[in-house]
Amino acid sequence: MKIALITIQNANNYGAVLQTFAMQEILKKYGEVDVLNYENRHISRSFDLIRLKPNFHGLLGAGKDLCRLFPRYRAINKFKKFISQKINLTENLNYGDLVAGKANGYDIYVAGSDQIWNPVCVSDKGQIDLGYFLNFVPKEAKKISYASSMGGHLYTAEESQIVKRLLADFDHLAVREKNTQTNLMKLLGRPVEHVLDPTLLLNKQAWLKSLDIEEKKDKQEKYILLYTVPKMPLIKQAVDFYSKKLGIKVISLEQGLSAGAKVNRQVRDAGPKEFIELFASAEFIITDSFHGTCFALNLEKPFVAVSPDKHANRIESLLGLVGLEQRIVRFESDLNHLETNVNLSDAIHRLESIRANSIAYINTSFASLNIV
Repeated sequence: MKIALITIQNANNYGAVLQTFAMQEILKKYGEVDVLNYENRHISRSFDLIRLKPNFHGLLGAGKDLCRLFPRYRAINKFKKFISQKINLTENLNYGDLVAGKANGYDIYVAGSDQIWNPVCVSDKGQIDLGYFLNFVPKEAKKISYASSMGGHLYTAEESQIVKRLLADFDHLAVREKNTQTNLMKLLGRPVEHVLDPTLLLNKQAWLKSLDIEEKKDKQEKYILLYTVPKMPLIKQAVDFYSKKLGIKVISLEQGLSAGAKVNRQVRDAGPKEFIELFASAEFIITDSFHGTCFALNLEKPFVAVSPDKHANRIESLLGLVGLEQRIVRFESDLNHLETNVNLSDAIHRLESIRANSIAYINTSFASLNIV
């Protein structure tokens, strides 16, 4: 059985690359898997050593890239090495190549996870990317989605009609957020499943084993790990509060110039493997990132998730599933009510059950298509 996966695979982004790897590993159980090396310039620009756009923000970004040139160079190389060694990519394909049939020959096509259905994330102009909706797939092939996401984006009336047409011939649909499920079921008038992000389909032991990481039993350096993407203002208060409460140093995993808060050390050149290592060895995790929350939970680490406001639906959806809604920090006053010693056993038990259900969706989808 030949399976093609399309997702966000070509980004200098920890969550994107690690979810691609995880989805590939799960799909390997059903046949030969190729990750379509789809060239989306809006996304792959993140691999440019110095990103330059002809506007004020573009020039400002280029200046920041110059100021962190050497750690950025090291990080990009680590990402490229991880991708080349761990992900089974096709040749580089642009949208014209897909339409021309250069990705034909597969039995089933999977529209994978991440915000592939969010036009703001995949386009400079905020336009829907048809490739991620598998509109190029031959009629005889099968299509399913797994944990596809539109993030916090709400489709306009015009976009809704486009999406309705694009998803009409999918054999099975599953999305990553509860509100995305609700919105699409209303739009399409058909079942849409709610499943886990692919990073959560591999448990803690599977992640450590697949990347040859040894869990450190005797930690010489205890630390709080800070992983912030939108750098919410409340992050500063959270770091100050928990660093004083725990009395240990803070390490920031951040490629940018600023950690977003006062820290003892900032790691600017981590690759995907180092990302997992830093999470796996942390005493406590502070994050405002969805994938930061995924890995904190999956690696069984005490954590707080600072709400990224309008983009909080992904984190809220995940923590709601495992009964940890109280770990979301929306106001500074919330910090006083969240303990650092967290018993995650019930949440992990729930996660295992939901993981089984998500994998069952894949099993059922493939079985119904006479593939397994």
